[in-house]
Amino acid sequence: MQKYMIEIYRAYENGLPIVGPTYLAKSLQISKSSAQQALKNLAEKGYGEYIERKGFLINERGLEEAKKTVKKHRLLESFLADIFSLDAASACNEASKIDSYASENLINLIEKKFGYEHCPCGHKIPK
Repeated sequence: MQKYMIEIYRAYENGLPIVGPTYLAKSLQISKSSAQQALKNLAEKGYGEYIERKGFLINERGLEEAKKTVKKHRLLESFLADIFSLDAASACNEASKIDSYASENLINLIEKKFGYEHCPCGHKIPK
């Protein structure tokens, strides 16, 4: 679920209010049918509405969850880039492998200790 929420939030940041299966499939390099099912699952979990032939429209609950997910990912990216001198792409790749396992406590510690405002790619870290 986290990788889908991250991509939906990225689309939202870029002014794309509805995320379709084609967009998600291309972004995550998955099949269109897998992307469509993921979007429908997110809608069933109450994170937004799936509109046939259009895509997923995130709601406030979904936006809050997506912000938390993106914040965690971007803070880990920043930490990994800073501590291990990783380039932005490597930091993102490594953060993707561990972000679902990082506790809120760890994320809060990283946020307080380092005060990162942007990830290595230059994206703002949500508050």
